[in-house]
Amino acid sequence: MKPVSYYDLKYLPGSTLKEKFERNLNWMLSLTPDQLLYNYRINAGLDTKGAKPLTVWESPDWFFRGHFTGHYLSGASRSYVELNNMEDTKEANELKDRVDQIIAGLEECQQKFDTFEEFPGYLAAEPSKRFDDVEKLRFNGNHYVPYYAVQKLMDGLMDAYEFTGNQTALELTMNMTHYFEKRMARLSPERINAMIDTRWYQGKGQYVYHQEFGAMHRTLLRLYELTDKKQQDIFDLAEKFDRKWFRDMLINNDDELGYYSCHSNTELVCAEGMLEYYHVTGDEKYKQGVVNFMDWMHDGHELPTKGISGRSAYPAPADYGSELFDYPEMFYKHLSKLNGESCCSHDLNFLSSELFADTKDVTLMDDYEVRFINAIMAQQNNDSAIAEYLYNLSVAPNSIKEYSHTGFWCCTGSGTERHSTLVDGIYYTDNDDVYVTQYFDSILDLKNQGLTITQDAHYPEQHFAHLTVKSETSKVFTVYLRVPKWSAHTTITVDGKAISDQPKNGFVALTQKWGKQTEITVNFDFQLRYQTLADRFNRVAIYYGPILLAAETKDLPASEKPAKEYLKDLQKVEGKNEFRLAGTDIIFKSLPAIPGNTPYNVYVKVPDEKVATVVDTQNDSDKPVNEEREWTLAVDPEKKNYLKITYDRLDGDIYSFQIEDDNKVLFTQTMKSEEWPEDSYYIYPLPLDATKGKNKLNIKIKPLDYEGLNFDIANIDKIETMVANK
Repeated sequence: MKPVSYYDLKYLPGSTLKEKFERNLNWMLSLTPDQLLYNYRINAGLDTKGAKPLTVWESPDWFFRGHFTGHYLSGASRSYVELNNMEDTKEANELKDRVDQIIAGLEECQQKFDTFEEFPGYLAAEPSKRFDDVEKLRFNGNHYVPYYAVQKLMDGLMDAYEFTGNQTALELTMNMTHYFEKRMARLSPERINAMIDTRWYQGKGQYVYHQEFGAMHRTLLRLYELTDKKQQDIFDLAEKFDRKWFRDMLINNDDELGYYSCHSNTELVCAEGMLEYYHVTGDEKYKQGVVNFMDWMHDGHELPTKGISGRSAYPAPADYGSELFDYPEMFYKHLSKLNGESCCSHDLNFLSSELFADTKDVTLMDDYEVRFINAIMAQQNNDSAIAEYLYNLSVAPNSIKEYSHTGFWCCTGSGTERHSTLVDGIYYTDNDDVYVTQYFDSILDLKNQGLTITQDAHYPEQHFAHLTVKSETSKVFTVYLRVPKWSAHTTITVDGKAISDQPKNGFVALTQKWGKQTEITVNFDFQLRYQTLADRFNRVAIYYGPILLAAETKDLPASEKPAKEYLKDLQKVEGKNEFRLAGTDIIFKSLPAIPGNTPYNVYVKVPDEKVATVVDTQNDSDKPVNEEREWTLAVDPEKKNYLKITYDRLDGDIYSFQIEDDNKVLFTQTMKSEEWPEDSYYIYPLPLDATKGKNKLNIKIKPLDYEGLNFDIANIDKIETMVANK
């Protein structure tokens, strides 16, 4: 099975996806090739043609410059295909002309670099000194991301080659690859491993060098495939970005992302590299590692939007706000700052799509749907004529959406690239069979099979999907229709006749002889439901079908009613997927429907849900403060268990300590007075393997030795274990 080609997809006229595609197109056309070449030309010592430089992250003095040009090439090249599919040749040709101009300018830059760089093939918007600093492990407080920027450019160039046929683009990429081969050939394996070790914390009492290197592993493997797997040196270079510690963690199914304070999107694209390695070599261990990784995301790291990223478990500098992993199911700390980096949502859907083609695991597509509806559709500003993009789609209390196209953030780049391909992830083919995994307005046009499928129901605004299947010749094949897990009662009709088939592995299989035109309707069961925060039982997120609802208000009053009763107070607004809270003017609506700079709240505070029952309670041990302390507490050997610790109020210091059992660190906790937890407690969902087969659990708490600093243990008032009620 494989995702269908971009050449087989079209946007449905008048659809929301088409509107967002066109807004993105307007944005790309508002920029000039000379602007996108500015930083490359000035770095090469060439005339900038009077262009006005881009701003903030793409300004000439910013350490991140150059990345957006790669995203632009990807977005423009893929949009070129989509525009041709829709027979819009004028704008398609205009985009191709821009792509060709940019690549010609980059070729001129690379030729100039060849006159003074140590090795031929250099091409970047930053001086090569940045790579010297990476190799010397020099760190001045900024994130060192030169490999990230060149990886984005390499991907953009390969897209230009693959989708517009620009041969020079491939040559530039090959030259860049040979440049980095020569650079890295001088380095020992130990130095390379140190350069690309992204763990902010490694269990040592000191801070370690850190950089982001993007998807270099995946990108180089893609280049290896584009060159027919004949360039062994490209494969060998790709392997240098395959980190053993990360690979082993995924393959061994041991989620230590929070322990290491890993950066969410850095590790996510490294998982993409592992899946690409499986595609190239067939090594099943790599695929299983990615399956494990996506299970971790689903079970322990995804926010209600199905996006990821938030707080670290550690003090600064490992915690810098919004882009990190904490331990599985530790979400409550994320609510104190920004979270939900948009790049992560795009990359999670890309990885879900690729992995689904390998596994047919419907959970990947269930998550894809919720993420697409709530995170992807909210990233672009609906109220702007040209695209503006969001960095973080936060679920913290009293959040706002801050849109911009002048910041040129990483998420502006990923938004520009991925809004060219919003029809991706909907259809898959398995020989003659077709899988319909999403129900978004679109047209599938399989010319080689004489088959078209059109979806035009404006889902999820409407609560059904309508598919028109047309086959030029009468033939037997199967159309698989995904039945979302959230829809308890889904009904399907084919040409008006009800289908009694039940879903198997999440799909209803319609096998029949398909003729000139067949009409399929899938009716979904939209109901209000809620999800309790995994580590704070008095917070719930509310959904209407797949739509996450947010209260469009700065201050959302706490409810005295339990969550189930609270849902009864949400009164449907006629004709909309919106609800008014009874007795108030507060409207709950989807995140895409909330305007920018408008306060909203995703979580509702309710009385504690009966998630778990306390089975053991003990007071603080008698040992002096800041010495290691331990308890033996009752647990259930078969059920989910929780640790709940109630702390005494702190002074102005930062406290950081580790909570362990007899085998490993289970959690790291950092606390300071200005972020004191509500009601003075934290709940720690215990990993199943920590309590399986046990009636007792030994808990130890030790001060954290971090970056040469010895932190204190917070004063503990009470420690409890709880057992899940279900």
